[in-house]
Parts: sequence; C-alpha cells; structure tokens
Amino acid sequence: MARVKLSAVAERPVVAMCAGKDCRKRCEFAKVRGALEAHCDVLEMECVGLCNGPVVVVDPDGPKPAVYSKLRSKQHRKLIVAVAEGNPRARRELSGRRVTKQKVATKVSRQTKRRLVTASRAA
Repeated sequence: MARVKLSAVAERPVVAMCAGKDCRKRCEFAKVRGALEAHCDVLEMECVGLCNGPVVVVDPDGPKPAVYSKLRSKQHRKLIVAVAEGNPRARRELSGRRVTKQKVATKVSRQTKRRLVTASRAA
C-alpha cells in the first residue's frame, strides 16, 4: 500500500516595508505591519524615497517588485494582505496605490539584492 503525505509545507509570502523615519512615524505603520505579520514574513527596508507611507513592497525578491504607498485605511490593510497572498482581484483594487516610478523599483531591487548577498555571507 502506498503512503500519501497529507501535510503540505506552505511557505508564507514575503513582503517588505519601508522603515524610514517618515513612514515609521505614521500611526498606520504599526497597524499595517501587524496585519501583514499575521499572514506574511515582513522585512524592513531602508527609506525607498517616497515618504508618503506606509510603503509596502510585495514580492521584493522577484524580478519586478510591486510597491504600494499610502496604505492608510482598514480596507487598504485587508487588500494588501490579499495581494501578498496572491489575490488578483485585490491587486486590481489596489492598482491606484501602486507606485510606477522606475527609480523606486530600482532602489527596492538594489536593496533586496544587497540583503540577499549579506544573508548568504552570514550563512
């Protein structure tokens, strides 16, 4: 009789948050971080240069990270968690909050690559 493995290893999605001074001092920073930590692994990044936070980066290790800013309402918190979990409907609803500046995407990519290099050296 063949054995079937019933438990699957589910990895939590990884998101990054701007932890610059201006983003951190907003009261919404802690609320967004708390909502994300319940469902995702949260990394803190250096300032990404938007300063209208909280700023969240979904799929920071991917080739094209999605950067969202001004996530200040309870609805935005629910939607960003759904986006991190891969919900396409939530991604469409938050499209107005997505940052499309190439300079920001480049800075985020550079920071995550730097973080990966230092993590591999430490291991």
